Amino acid sequence: MIRNAIEPSFDFHANSLLAATFSHPSEVLENPFLSAEAKRCVLAAWASDAFAVEGSPWLRQLPGAPNPIPVRDILAALRGLDRDDDPHPGGAGALHRPSLDEPAMAMAVGF
Repeated sequence: MIRNAIEPSFDFHANSLLAATFSHPSEVLENPFLSAEAKRCVLAAWASDAFAVEGSPWLRQLPGAPNPIPVRDILAALRGLDRDDDPHPGGAGALHRPSLDEPAMAMAVGF
């Protein structure tokens, strides 16, 4: 059996309709009635290629929206949600990049 690529809890149509009530992604972030998960779903639906402006793939326009929105604004809003989810960027889960001073790196490069 082939699994659906979209999670059952993600209703693309409903999230697209909800997205159409906003004029800019920042309004989604500022909405006090939506959970972070709901905001992420709305923004993801808005960023979908289904709403790409023909001949301008960097723009998204929802049906009935007066103006197209740059996809970079939508993606920036999604990144804003990610920052809100991870308030401790230097915490234990942060990516550790080894330096050349570390013994393992020195051995790897032949010192």
